[in-house]
Amino acid sequence: MKRLPILFLLLVSACLLLNAFRAPGLSAARPQDLPYSIYLPLVAKQYPAGANTSVRPYTATFQYGLNPGYYGNGWDDQGIFGLCFAAGCRSARTSLPDAFLAQWGPTIRVSTYHYAVNNLQFQEMTTFLGQPRAAWRDPTYYDGYQSNLWQGLYEPIWDNGENGTPVNDANRFAVYVWTVVANYGQFIRFYEIINEPDYTSSSYGWAEPGTPGSWWNNVPQPKDLPNLRAPVYQYIRLLRIAYEVVKCYDPEAYVTPGGLGYTSFLDALLRYTDNPQGGTVTSAYPLTGGAYFDALSFHNYPQFGTRYWNGSQWIPDRHSDKAVQVLLASFAERRATLAARGYDGITYPHKVLLITEINVARKQIGETLGGIEVQRNFTIKALVKAQQLGLAQVYWYTTGEVKDDTDPQADSFDLMGFYENLKRDGPGAQKITPQGSANRTTFEQLYGWKYDPVATQALSLTATIDGAAFRKGTQLRYVLWAKTTQDRSEVASATLDLPGMYEAVAWDGTIKTVSGTQLQLSGAPLFLTAQ
Repeated sequence: MKRLPILFLLLVSACLLLNAFRAPGLSAARPQDLPYSIYLPLVAKQYPAGANTSVRPYTATFQYGLNPGYYGNGWDDQGIFGLCFAAGCRSARTSLPDAFLAQWGPTIRVSTYHYAVNNLQFQEMTTFLGQPRAAWRDPTYYDGYQSNLWQGLYEPIWDNGENGTPVNDANRFAVYVWTVVANYGQFIRFYEIINEPDYTSSSYGWAEPGTPGSWWNNVPQPKDLPNLRAPVYQYIRLLRIAYEVVKCYDPEAYVTPGGLGYTSFLDALLRYTDNPQGGTVTSAYPLTGGAYFDALSFHNYPQFGTRYWNGSQWIPDRHSDKAVQVLLASFAERRATLAARGYDGITYPHKVLLITEINVARKQIGETLGGIEVQRNFTIKALVKAQQLGLAQVYWYTTGEVKDDTDPQADSFDLMGFYENLKRDGPGAQKITPQGSANRTTFEQLYGWKYDPVATQALSLTATIDGAAFRKGTQLRYVLWAKTTQDRSEVASATLDLPGMYEAVAWDGTIKTVSGTQLQLSGAPLFLTAQ
C-alpha cells in the first residue's frame, strides 16, 4: 500500500482532534439541551480521501427500515414514524432537501429525528440530500437543460471560519452539507447524495457493454440524467465535497451515492475523477469517484426483471423466488463491478452495501409482477437473503399506498406499502397490509439474530428448498420455504426432516407446534425454533 504524504497525516490528525469537541452519540462532549452546531468547530481542515485506504467495518445490527413518505390527510411526521414502528421497522430513510431547509429553517426537522431516535429507538438512520434552493442553483445549461446542482462546486471546500462556518460560503453545496451535519449529524449514519442520480428514460443506462451510447463505455450525458442535468464529473465532485465535510466531523458516518439503479453508472463513477475537463486524473483531481464514498446504496424493483429469454422471446416468470433471484443478481453485479475496479478488499477496501428502496406491488398491474401473496412472501425472503448477503440495511418503499387497489389509474408504485391507502385512511383508520404483517413478524422473529452460515450449510437444503439459519447466543432459529417456480403462482411444496419439535410461526405471526419429521413446507416462509 502506498504511503500517505506527511501533510495528509497531519490533516487527519487535526480533523480527529477537532472531533473531540463534537459528536452527541459519539462522544459525551455535548449537553443534550444545546444546539449541535455549537459543538462543531468553525475552523476545520481538509479530510483526505480515505475510502481508498480504509472503510470502517459495519458491525451494527441489521436494520429493518422504511421510506416514510408524505401523505397529508392528517398524517404528520411523528404519526408516519409511529406506523413504521408498528410494522416492525427500527430505522427510516428520510430526506432533508436544501430547498426545504432554506424555506423552513435548518432545524425544522430536528424534533422529528429526535422523536424517532429517542422515543421510538430508531437506529442507523439514512438521509438523502438534494434539491438546491433556487438562489444557490447553478445557472449553467447543459444539453439545453439548467443544471440541478449547486453553484460554486469547484470553489475551495474550506476557509478559515469566515461568516460563521468552517466551509467556504462560495461553495454552496459544502455549506448545505455542513448545515445538515451541524443540525442532524447526531441522528444520521448514512448520507446519500441525491436520490437516484442515475435515473433515466434513456436505454443507455441498461444497455449492454459495447452497445453504442452504453454507460459502460461512454460518459452519461446531462440530457439523460434528469436528476442531475450536469456532467457526471460534477456529481463525483459532490461526493468529494460531502465525503470531506461529513468525515471531518463524523468519521463513523458513511457517504454513499443516492440509491443507484444502474450498475453501468456505478462503473462510470469508478472510472472518472471530479475533473471538469473530462474526468481525467491530474494532480488537482488525483482519484476517481470510488475514493469519495465508503458505502453503496442501491434500489431494486424485481418487477423489471421477472422474465427470461428463451432464445426467441421473453417469457414471464412472476413469482417470489424469481424476484429473489433478481435481487441476488443485482447485488452480485454491483459487487463484481466494484471488485473489477479494485474495491475487492485487497487493492482497496470493500464498501458497505445497503438497499434503500425495494418492493413489489400488492396487485398485478398489466403484465408486471404483483399480488398479495407474492408481495408478502417476497418481503420475508428478501429480508432473509439480505442478511445472508451481508447487507447493512433494507428500506422498503414505502410506508403506505397512495391509491385504492380498485382504482383503475393506480400503477405498481401506488400499491406498494405496509398500509393501505394513507391518503384515504387518516390517523386511527389505518389498515396494515399483509406485507406490513409479514415485515412485522420477520422483525419480531429475527431482529438482533445473526445469520449463521455454518448452521445454514448443515441443513443440506435441496434444490427445492431455500432459507437460512439465524443464531442468538446458543439458540438457533430457521426460516425455510419451498421454492416457487411457476409464473403467477405462489404454490409450492417440499418436505424436510429436522430432528425434534418446533415452534412454527407463520408470516402473520400465528403459532403452532410441529414435528420436524417430514416437515411440510410451502411457498410461504416459516419460522422454526426448536423446543
